[in-house]
Amino acid sequence: MNVTHRAADMLGVAGLVVAFVCWRPNLPHAGPPLISDDPHTVGPGVVQPIFAVSTFSQGEETLLRGPTADITIGLVDSLDATVVASLASVHHASESPRWTLSGLFAVGVKWEFFRRERGSLAFSPALIMDSMDARDPAGLLPLEGELTVGRGKVAIGFDIGYIPVRHDAHEWFVALYSSWAATARLNVLSELWILSFGALGAAEIGRPVGTELGTSLGVDYGIAGNAFRLLAALGTGLVSVDSPRVDVLGYLGTQYTFGSRRDRWRRTRPPRFD
Repeated sequence: MNVTHRAADMLGVAGLVVAFVCWRPNLPHAGPPLISDDPHTVGPGVVQPIFAVSTFSQGEETLLRGPTADITIGLVDSLDATVVASLASVHHASESPRWTLSGLFAVGVKWEFFRRERGSLAFSPALIMDSMDARDPAGLLPLEGELTVGRGKVAIGFDIGYIPVRHDAHEWFVALYSSWAATARLNVLSELWILSFGALGAAEIGRPVGTELGTSLGVDYGIAGNAFRLLAALGTGLVSVDSPRVDVLGYLGTQYTFGSRRDRWRRTRPPRFD
């Protein structure tokens, strides 16, 4: 797998590792199906599985990732545990064999260390293992931030991440996103992302630095009281430096939420005087 597709795998984890549960009807948020993720934790007692497939096509190679299982478990109000397991198949148009198969596994946490009524910040480190490079695990060190604007139907935010890889080129990404709660069930999502492949350590391993600027659009639609949600996104590269342009980046998944954010609900509920 070339360095660009390995970065796509890591960024797929960045989008899959953590997700925000809609504990009220259709709050705007990021996370899957986007590359970028929002800073919100799901809350204690909440379990949120996501099952998805995704694709990443660039030059003569196409990455198909799936089935992917992404599970988020709320430990305390500001801390989640995350587990992601996925199959990854890469098609090489001009190589033999044309198909290679690997497995991706990641464990991590999300710590929402700063929270206010209109904004918050979170740190979401993860350890990533690829079966094709089991001796060279990677880290994921992202910082997420979000601000709600207007009357609370629009959110804007960022996701900045650094990906150190053992014995290999380190990478990074920057994503800016917006989310609009168009209806009680539908969120419309957009993002602008920059991916850098081998930005650090490239000279030591003899690989060129590759950087890609792209954009994605997505939808997040709630069914059955918003507990069950459909997630979909489609993106493409706009400008590429020292690497083939990304042709297609796609995501399709389903999300289900068990439990409720009881502690936050209590804080916002008016007192009773019986």
